[in-house]
Amino acid sequence: MERHRTRPRRTARALACALALAAAATTPGTAAQAAAPVPVTAPAQGGRIPDHFVGLSIEWSLVERYMNPSARPAFVNLLRNLHTGILRIGGSSQDQMPFDATAVNTNRVITPEDLAYVRSTLDAAGKVPDHGHGKPRWGAVLGTAMSPPTDARPWAGPEHARTFLTHGVEPAFPGEAAKEIAGIELGNEPDLSYGADLDRYLGDLATYADPSVSGPFPVIAPNTSEDILPWTTLADPTAATRYFHDWPRILDTGAPLMSPRAGAFGAWASDHFYPLARTCTNKPYRCAGTTALLSDEHLASLDYEVYTHAHEAAEHGLDYRLEETSTAANRGAAGVSDVAASATYALSLMFHTACPRPPDQPEANAGCTTAAKGVNFHNAEVRAFFHPEEGNAYYNAIDYDPTETMGAPSPAPLYYAMLLFARFAQGTTGLRPATVTTTSAQDRTPEAWQLTTASGDHRLFVINKSEHPVSVTVPLKGSRAEIDRMTPYDPDGGRTLDAPHVRIDARQVAADGTWPGFHPTVVCAIGNRTALTLAAGEAAVVTSPGRP
Repeated sequence: MERHRTRPRRTARALACALALAAAATTPGTAAQAAAPVPVTAPAQGGRIPDHFVGLSIEWSLVERYMNPSARPAFVNLLRNLHTGILRIGGSSQDQMPFDATAVNTNRVITPEDLAYVRSTLDAAGKVPDHGHGKPRWGAVLGTAMSPPTDARPWAGPEHARTFLTHGVEPAFPGEAAKEIAGIELGNEPDLSYGADLDRYLGDLATYADPSVSGPFPVIAPNTSEDILPWTTLADPTAATRYFHDWPRILDTGAPLMSPRAGAFGAWASDHFYPLARTCTNKPYRCAGTTALLSDEHLASLDYEVYTHAHEAAEHGLDYRLEETSTAANRGAAGVSDVAASATYALSLMFHTACPRPPDQPEANAGCTTAAKGVNFHNAEVRAFFHPEEGNAYYNAIDYDPTETMGAPSPAPLYYAMLLFARFAQGTTGLRPATVTTTSAQDRTPEAWQLTTASGDHRLFVINKSEHPVSVTVPLKGSRAEIDRMTPYDPDGGRTLDAPHVRIDARQVAADGTWPGFHPTVVCAIGNRTALTLAAGEAAVVTSPGRP
């Protein structure tokens, strides 16, 4: 009797899978709607990846390039593709560019016109229905100078910051529009601008973070950077690690002023991370290459930094965000930061920030409860501020138009990692590392992460960070699954990790910045599992229904 009951069910499931295969072949893009984020209810076991996790960091000197009226429509479409996120305007430029309410708008000064461009961009990106998120689709972090004044920058000081708020931000974001401000970032990388004078930095932080200077908006600090070091050096309290071990003292000063002023996006502390550098004289650990970029040792340093600072922020009642990062410092490295390997790395990085596993305590965060609430990938000029005509930084996720036309921005390889993560991981629960079984001979097992969507579907990310194809067996829930792939693309053939382009489901973003939709492959399960082969640098998202 048991056999007779089970056979019809199996036949029905097989028929359903066959029909799904036929439907997928004739109805392209249907999974685009299914992949859209849905408000998350009660968290499942494992970590939660919040909405607004993905983000971009853009220098003030490039606001015109990304957000002028000619560039804005395509840039807004690129933001809409990601659904929700945080747009950080700042970086080193915020400590070098003065705000002047009466100046003619150029890329050497911050003006009300720049703030109007930012406001228009956020408004346009937020036109997609909110679906009950309770906050704008896109929020902005606006950076202002907080560094010791110099002969070249005599204007730096609390009064300048106050003027930026009262004559720039407040007029541009009045009333309800103020909700679009995720925070005012106070200074950039004070470990460099203040150097060894931590006491001076702490004094300035207390002054600038006071509402009498920074107004009613949330404030964000300390925005520190670290030298590119192995995690074992970061863990050594006697090593020269800039302000890494000073975070508890910094947050003792900043958190009491930051927490009470949390806005719609919450209150968070932030820092920066770069695994490699464009130059590495006498420092081989820093040298850029695709193999080094995708190595476990550099991800171990990321895990250690994110876990340590996220834990310390939480102890002070703050969230934590990795507010500036990319593939290599000093504006990236050619052949590493601008090729397919950058997308493979970026996808892995987002999962490691959403669930850092400290290398000295690998089981300390098994539930992925200590984590960053988001990541901002940096975008800048290739060589120096104020010379956008020379071209894009190698690590840019979105390339601006360097010509006088200042037309539509376009996605670089790294953008596709943001798109895949935003549409298939952002807004989910139950995040935890997963294990896949390899079925081919290779020297490195793919990285895997599992999570659960709000509708109960099971989702598995598998990332091949090796230089060779790999075959694995992955578990499925139910009789069928959809597989979306992020793949290196070389129109001339032959290149993989160093391929110049990336595609998702063999598709690319259109010239106007719109995404044509996902087109997954539908597979049937054999014994609740399926075989999967990944090319070098390829990643796959396997989605199987949570209900039969």
